[in-house]
Amino acid sequence: MMRLLVLCLLAWLAAPAFAEDASIAAMERTRTQKEAEAGDIDAAFMLGRMYRDGVGGPQDEAEARVWLKKAADAGHVRASVLLGLMLMAGQGGDADFPAARPYLLYAAAAGDEDGLYAMGLQFMEAPPKVSPPEPAKAIFWFRRAAAEGSIDAVYKLGFMSLRGIGTPADPAEAYRWLLKAAEAGDAQSQIIVATMLNEGQGVEKNPRQALVWYYRAKANGMVDDDLEVELLKQVTEDEAKSAKTEAESLPGGG
Repeated sequence: MMRLLVLCLLAWLAAPAFAEDASIAAMERTRTQKEAEAGDIDAAFMLGRMYRDGVGGPQDEAEARVWLKKAADAGHVRASVLLGLMLMAGQGGDADFPAARPYLLYAAAAGDEDGLYAMGLQFMEAPPKVSPPEPAKAIFWFRRAAAEGSIDAVYKLGFMSLRGIGTPADPAEAYRWLLKAAEAGDAQSQIIVATMLNEGQGVEKNPRQALVWYYRAKANGMVDDDLEVELLKQVTEDEAKSAKTEAESLPGGG
């Protein structure tokens, strides 16, 4: 699960787009390599990304680590985040949570939302032989990440509040966090919100509104056929149609 979470974060981490044309990308990589070798820190970061993603030439995650480390050691915040995540995920070498922490702390101190979120993962997802889970510390970092706009952190806070992980279970508080993430388009949060509305967990039971959120989750690729059938049994045909229309018209609907 940890590796999946870190890889997902790596996948959507905001960064400039590269040229789609292979020949142009190859020229960009050659130019970027020269600039990085000349000491350009931004170029070192970009070159690390190119090696990591296989842009402009063969993918080489180990070489990506080399260039990201050069940039991170020179104070590049985004390089620090990417290097830390690669170390946690075992991309380009062995997984190394302790080695990742200083880089993530540096990014977190700079207010980087992904660095803050990854620090939360440090305290929740480290292998048992490295350190036991410390959910209260994870919540501290997730709250800071959420304040900087991390929807992943908002989801985590909702899920942990719902399950009573590192904090007393509080369905109402969980619903507030998960609703915020759902409104931002997070499909997992959308389907949990639908389930909570269906069950009256932390919020008044409302099958029609649950169906709105279910349709929004479904449009985003999150499907639960049993839940859909259960919800449709509780509403009229007109309510089902209006719920689908509402789901399509509001933010987070895919």
